[in-house]
Amino acid sequence: MVGTMMERAEALLVRWAAAAEKYRHRVVGDPTMGCYGPGYIHWGVQANWNYAAAMATLADRRQASGAADAGHWRARAHSALRFALATHLTGDRTGNDGRQWGHSWISMLGIERGMHGVPLLAEVLTEGDLNALHRVLVSEATWLLHDARRGVHEGVVAARWNSSGCNVPESNIWSGALLWRAAQRYPDEPDAGDWMERAHTYFINGVSVPADAEDQAMVAGMPVAARYVGANYFANYALDHHGYLNVGYMAICVSNAAMLAFDMQKARLPVPESLYHHQADLWQVLRRFIFGNGRLARVGGDSRVRYSYCQEYLLPALLFAAHALGDSHALSLADGQLALIEEEMAASPDGTFYGNRLGRMRDTNPHYFTRLESDRACVLSMVLNYLPLLSPPAKPVDDFETSVAGLWAEPEHGAVVHRSAARLASFAWRANGLTQGLCLPPSDPRAVSSAEWASNLAPVVRFLGDDGGQHRRLLAHTIETFPGGFVTCGAVMEGVDIRVDEGAQCTDQATTHLAFAALPDGRTCVGLHLVIAAEDRLGYLTELKGLHLNIANDCFNGFRRDFRAASGQWIFASPPLEDETVTLDSTWMSVDDVVGVVLLYGSDGLVVDRSEARRGGRYQSLFVEEVCSSVQRGLIPTGPGDVLVDVGFALLSGGMASETAAIRGGQLGADGVLVRGVWVEGVDGARYEVVADFATGTAQVQIV
Repeated sequence: MVGTMMERAEALLVRWAAAAEKYRHRVVGDPTMGCYGPGYIHWGVQANWNYAAAMATLADRRQASGAADAGHWRARAHSALRFALATHLTGDRTGNDGRQWGHSWISMLGIERGMHGVPLLAEVLTEGDLNALHRVLVSEATWLLHDARRGVHEGVVAARWNSSGCNVPESNIWSGALLWRAAQRYPDEPDAGDWMERAHTYFINGVSVPADAEDQAMVAGMPVAARYVGANYFANYALDHHGYLNVGYMAICVSNAAMLAFDMQKARLPVPESLYHHQADLWQVLRRFIFGNGRLARVGGDSRVRYSYCQEYLLPALLFAAHALGDSHALSLADGQLALIEEEMAASPDGTFYGNRLGRMRDTNPHYFTRLESDRACVLSMVLNYLPLLSPPAKPVDDFETSVAGLWAEPEHGAVVHRSAARLASFAWRANGLTQGLCLPPSDPRAVSSAEWASNLAPVVRFLGDDGGQHRRLLAHTIETFPGGFVTCGAVMEGVDIRVDEGAQCTDQATTHLAFAALPDGRTCVGLHLVIAAEDRLGYLTELKGLHLNIANDCFNGFRRDFRAASGQWIFASPPLEDETVTLDSTWMSVDDVVGVVLLYGSDGLVVDRSEARRGGRYQSLFVEEVCSSVQRGLIPTGPGDVLVDVGFALLSGGMASETAAIRGGQLGADGVLVRGVWVEGVDGARYEVVADFATGTAQVQIV
């Protein structure tokens, strides 16, 4: 497998390198320098470092096979590295936006991701190049030692909640990595010993948890508690980075440990013991959030482009897990991720990685597009550099789904997951945008390609003036777990702090009550949605959707979904010619025989909301079909206390059309104005009742 993976990674880089020539710029006044991407501060700096590493690696591979283009790609890498070093604060040039980079919480990230390519340029690096590299690394390490800060916070910081401004696990790890790297590369520097000690502090406060405050275990010569500053993770390894349950940045934390560990090993330099602090513990949680084909299951959503940045850096994390953390399934997951990259690149005729799916970004935002493209090129170069270092993986004692089966919950953060071979069921109250559920078979490629996170299985309630920002506020939530599943219940305030026209402002305009249960039959989930307008005001909705099951319909499934309903077969080719809402004339629906949904009360039938433009979050990176109990758009007045959504439904993971059509269930009588309940017959033949008392914010599941 290793040899084949390397051949495939190289082939991807060869094709991409030719396409990337369009995005490389010569530097005026110095023909020895070049820059990939616009070269602006922040993402531009990182994109250029990524490019340098990728081209250095490609040149090394091409030279080994006797290819004539090796020298060309080496020159490209060399010129990009020179530009990166010259435009640092210690250099003699500015970047393409007239500024220099360096001495920030993120400035060392580009260096860390690009350094695996530097040794491959040894034959062309001049004394001036080496002096420039020394100058940059020493300068960044010195800043981290004496002047480091994140906003108003100085030194090494850590905290669980993003709102503190100190939830910084990933930057603590890459800061520690640069300090360690500089100390090992330049051991005669007078501060080298202090750099190593500060690196240990950064690492201990990378993947840090509350229990570390009392942990007397010795790591790198000191008790963990002696270096502890704060917990970046919750006790069960939930991460609130960017203000939501951020599975992607859990992967980023592992990836930066992977880079330093592999680079040190390749250079035959010591790997710091503190680098591994809680990495194995974090991995045991993170691997539960990886689909069977290597794609991240973002159970807390994603605020950026789908299936990109954090997904890319899962690749080196998987190699690290296979090599250092004893994961016997990690290499096959990495192989699956390579296949996903190949699949997407095949759909992009311009030779870029994302030219199809992110064509709009390519044509309007080269600053971010080239950054994302370079991330993918960079991790492919890591595959080529790191795979040969791997120890032979142990043979798995069970299949992957068996190894990740079971329950995970972080009640304080408001997240719960139950996984089995037939169903990944999850709900996150503090997802990106709040409230997100999943119910799908985790290793069926047709189901995995359908996953789209935004407000999945939660009502969409948007009021006049909603600019797409966070206009919701979590009020309360409860989570109860039991063998084989869970039930969660809570409420969210809608229409919060919205400006309308000049000076007008509205807030707290409706309350969404929501319950979600994963039943012990291992395949069925149940949802209850109740949205009520505020009792004391008039509001104006612009969009309202109930149920809201997202089904991605993009390049990963051939732009085609097969829906079956009581009314027959519906083939949805993507994209549609225009925005449309299709009425299915059915209370049940199955998509591709992998996910089924059945209305239990509250609507006469299902509808499918379609868009000719990509949706999938802020950067519109996926075509998505939205299966809803109702869809309303335009200006919709709401009166005090109006019931806006009131619906109950069942979901069947792996739901073939015949199975979905046969599901029996219905509404239960209510004992209170804010009580809702349903019954449904599970695939195990048992009758389940799910009852939510939204007045108390509690719900329960009973077998009758």
